[in-house]
Amino acid sequence: MAEQLAAWHDFYVIVGSAAAGLTGLMFVVVSLGTWTARSRSHPGFRAFVTPTVVFFASVLVTAAFLTVPWTRVEPVAAGLGAGSLAEIVYLLVIRGHRQWRQSKLDRLDWFWYVGFPIATYAFGTVAAATSLVRPALGLELIGAVLVLLLVIGIRNAWDLVIWTTQQRSDQGSE
Repeated sequence: MAEQLAAWHDFYVIVGSAAAGLTGLMFVVVSLGTWTARSRSHPGFRAFVTPTVVFFASVLVTAAFLTVPWTRVEPVAAGLGAGSLAEIVYLLVIRGHRQWRQSKLDRLDWFWYVGFPIATYAFGTVAAATSLVRPALGLELIGAVLVLLLVIGIRNAWDLVIWTTQQRSDQGSE
């Protein structure tokens, strides 16, 4: 297991660093402008901004977790499986699906904010279980999960920037 993780070390450093940088940028974007700060009370703000930060944080924490010099696969699989299940529960608890219906978002937004993240975390549980029986394949699947979460987070962060800009424009024209 240690050899297989060592082979992935650079990948985890790259995706972890990217996730850390993107998390920081989310904090900058959210803190810019007075409207954004006031919009925290907007029903959709927390339902969409916070999960996007959580996606980046998931990648960062998973990458850090996988750079630990593990000697056995069981704790790695258990940690990854527990993390993926916890993220699914989190996404269900925050009720992004309800916010999607209330905000009348289109299906594409539902897919990126709710459906795709839940499917990706479910895939993460499969990857964790796979790593118990075929560690090399499990690590490849986990790598795919991390890249998918980065793509989801980047897409959603961009969508939030566009939405925030439109909200500011609408507020300015009133």
